Amino acid sequence: MYCASVVYPVDLEGFAFDYFASRHAPMFAARLGANCVRFEVHRALSTPGAPPPFAAAAYFWVSSPEQFGVALAEHAEEIYADIANFSQTQPVRGWAEVVTAGGAQDQL
Repeated sequence: MYCASVVYPVDLEGFAFDYFASRHAPMFAARLGANCVRFEVHRALSTPGAPPPFAAAAYFWVSSPEQFGVALAEHAEEIYADIANFSQTQPVRGWAEVVTAGGAQDQL
């Protein structure tokens, strides 16, 4: 399993979280097709005594990095063009291999 992350910094300009969460991230997941096992959108919160480290993030879990690359290449123009609809700030993008997954109940 692999996870693509898209993280927007706290010093955002022109960011529309609702569009990001309800339109852009679901559209991106749909373009990934059946390879997208799961996706989540997070709005960062402050913790006591510390500001949030980011403003917003989306995470896309996929089974195949090769299929991810194919889908991204096929739909890149649409995906990247849509960013202008909700942000003037470019995100930090990441790619990771998921080595452990499960819920708290799985650890007992």
